Amino acid sequence: MTIFPKDIAGSLGPRYLAIADVIAAKIGAGALTPGERLPTHRDLAWRVGVTVGTVTRAYAELERRGLTVGEIGRGTFVRGPRPEDLAPQTAAQEHSIVDLSLNYPPKGPDGGDVAAVLRALAADPKVASVLDYQPHLGRDEHRAAGARWIARSGLHVGAEQVAITSGGQHGITVALAAAVPAGDRIAAEAFTHPGFLASARMLGHKVEPIALDANGMIPEAVEEACRSGIKALYCIPTLQNPTTTVLPAERRAAVVEIAARHGVVVIEDDLFAYFHPDGPPPLASLAPDQVIYVTSVSKTVAAGLRTGYVVAPARLRDNVASAIRATCWMAAPLPAEIASRWIGDGTAARILAGLRQEAAARLDLGRKLLADYRVAAEAGALHLWLTLPGGWNAIEFTAAARRHGVAVAPDAAFRVGRPDENQAIRICLGPPATRAALETGLRRLAELLGSGPPAERSIV
Repeated sequence: MTIFPKDIAGSLGPRYLAIADVIAAKIGAGALTPGERLPTHRDLAWRVGVTVGTVTRAYAELERRGLTVGEIGRGTFVRGPRPEDLAPQTAAQEHSIVDLSLNYPPKGPDGGDVAAVLRALAADPKVASVLDYQPHLGRDEHRAAGARWIARSGLHVGAEQVAITSGGQHGITVALAAAVPAGDRIAAEAFTHPGFLASARMLGHKVEPIALDANGMIPEAVEEACRSGIKALYCIPTLQNPTTTVLPAERRAAVVEIAARHGVVVIEDDLFAYFHPDGPPPLASLAPDQVIYVTSVSKTVAAGLRTGYVVAPARLRDNVASAIRATCWMAAPLPAEIASRWIGDGTAARILAGLRQEAAARLDLGRKLLADYRVAAEAGALHLWLTLPGGWNAIEFTAAARRHGVAVAPDAAFRVGRPDENQAIRICLGPPATRAALETGLRRLAELLGSGPPAERSIV
C-alpha cells in the first residue's frame, strides 16, 4: 500500500482522519483486499511525515468504521465486507437475485393471526395504557410473558428477572453495555454474529477470537482468554451463527466453570436454540449468577416483531436498566403487548412449530443439493456453513455467486481476528418466499461449485 504526503495535504480536517479516508477509499476501490496487512504504525508515519500517534488514531478510526481489524503482535488487517455491503441495493436492480445472505426464518404469522390480535387490541378499553411511558425494564405482564417464553429453552426464571428490549440485537447491545466498560476486551467465537461485532465496535470494545472445532468453543481456548484478562465472553452455544455447531453439555459446564473462576461475564445469545429439536440446557441455567441470557421472538415468531428478552444476574440488573434507558428509554410496548398476547394464547407456540417444520424441510433440501461439498448443518439450523473447495477464495466466490444470481455471505463478515487458510460461506435458507425459489438458488450455487474456481490470474 502506498500513501504519499500529497494524498492528505489538501485535507482541512485532522491528519488522522485524512489518512483513514485515504485508506478507506483504497479498500473501497479494491486496491486493498480483505486479509491484506497494513504497514506498521512507525513505517506509515515515516512515509507520510506524521507522528506514530497520528497513525495510531487513523488505524483506530478505520477499525471503528469496521474496515480493519487489529491483532496484537501481528498488525492491522483489512476486514472483509459486512453482510449489508453484500445485500441487494434495490429490487429493481437485482430482481433476479435469490437472496441467501440474511438469516431469518422462512415465514412468519399469517394475515389471520395479525388481524385477530389487532382486533383484540382495538376492542380492549385498557389498551391505551400500553402507549404510555413504561418502566425501563418493561411492563410486569410483558416480563411475565417473556419468562414463559424463555422457559421453552429450559431456563426457568421469574418475571422480575426479565428485561424487555427492542429485539435481540438491542438485547446484545444492552448486555454489552451492562457488563463491559467502554474500551475493554471481550472474547467471542472465532466466527461470530456480525450484529454483535457491530455493537462491540459502537461501544468501543476490543474483540478477541476463541478457537473453534467441530463441537464449538474449545474450553482450553476459553481458559487462555480468561487468563489474559478479558472482561466478558459472547457466545452462541446452540446452532452457532455462522457455523451451526451445538456446544456439547460437558463443554458448557467447562465454559461456565472457567468463566466463574476468572470472574468473566458470559453473554449467551440463544436466539436460534428454539429451532433445535433437543439442545442441551442454556449456559444461564448452569450459572445464573455468571451469565446474561439474550433471546427474542423476532427469529422465532416474526422478524418485524422487535421484542427481545434479557435475563441478567441480580448485580447487573441496574446496569441493564440504565443501558435500556440510554438507548431507547423503554422498549416499544405495543410490539411487546402483541408478543405477550400471542405467547399467552398459544399463537406464538403454533407459529414456532410451523417455522420449525418449514425450516427442517429447507435444511433437508440444502443438504441434498449440496451433498457433494463440506457443509455444516446441525438439526434445526436456519443456515448452512459451506467450506469452499480448494482454490476458491470466499470473497471471489461471493462475487461469482452474485453474478450467477445468488447472494451469500463470505466468512470474512463473521471472522474475529485475521484470516485463516480455510474459506467458507454462509448460506441462509429462510429468505426465499418458497421452497422452489430456494431450490433455484441452491442449484445455482451447486453449478458454480461444480465449475471449479477461476483460472489463476496472470502476473505481468
